[in-house]
Amino acid sequence: MSWKDLFYFTRAQRNGIILLLILIVLVVLAPAVFRRYYQPSASDHKEFLLAVEDFEQRQAAKQAAEEQEGRDSRTANHRSDGGPLRLNPHPFNPNRLAVEEWEKMGIPAYVARSIRNYENAGGQFRYKEDLGRMYLVTQEMYSQLEPYIQLPSRESQYPEPGASKQAGEAPALADDYENLRLELNAADTTGLMKLYGIGPVFSRRIVDYREKLGGYTSPEQLMEVYGMDSLRLAGIRDNLLIDSSLTRKININRAEWAELVRHPYISSNLANSIVAIRQQHGPYLSIADIRRSHLVSDEIFEKIAPYLSVE
Repeated sequence: MSWKDLFYFTRAQRNGIILLLILIVLVVLAPAVFRRYYQPSASDHKEFLLAVEDFEQRQAAKQAAEEQEGRDSRTANHRSDGGPLRLNPHPFNPNRLAVEEWEKMGIPAYVARSIRNYENAGGQFRYKEDLGRMYLVTQEMYSQLEPYIQLPSRESQYPEPGASKQAGEAPALADDYENLRLELNAADTTGLMKLYGIGPVFSRRIVDYREKLGGYTSPEQLMEVYGMDSLRLAGIRDNLLIDSSLTRKININRAEWAELVRHPYISSNLANSIVAIRQQHGPYLSIADIRRSHLVSDEIFEKIAPYLSVE
């Protein structure tokens, strides 16, 4: 065998080598081509991070309370004199109330310290009933304190739909909420919690989604908020006012792909199309010009038009 025989290939072998070289070139170039033409969609983890933060705070508060409960359980279950507990309460807000103030009302020091530990760990009292759920706060203590707690009760904040205060009176829903009016694009989370059935979680979601949209143009957009349902929306629709002039607009003659795709109504492909049409045909003269894109149906145009401008 001569050395030339080592470099001799049949036609089939040559075709196989050529095909192999083509595949190698494609594999080498594929990452660069992928990065050039594929734009990953932006991810918003804000709601997830808020949920994680809230969970961690609750766990820390629970742990602190349990540690204090373990230290004082014997004291909690046995009073030195064996007699009934007599408190001297006065109107108070339990949040950040000094240990000395609790003691002045007759609350044992170990209970006051437990409440302070709970707060130091991130706990907060939003309703009267939250104080009663503290492990060391007995029913006897809470029943004497409850009339003096300067916080709303959960029952008064979220009455059962159609429940009447007394026979012959109007339902609680109509009585408590009929005259309430909120501007949806200006209200903060505290204001939104005044709406029937809207608590801290929903109010935060409504505000977060408002920031993503740039403002609401219709109450029906609340159905796009995670967890919202038609029954809950029907209960608050009449309480809402919407000023469309407060919406934040995107200038489609200046915005690049990254800004456009952050809007919930604009997909990655649509953002590419809007930028490409501008580059090919020059600045948009009106918002309607985006209809040149085959991706803009009548439905999509009606949704995104209130959030676009050409100047």
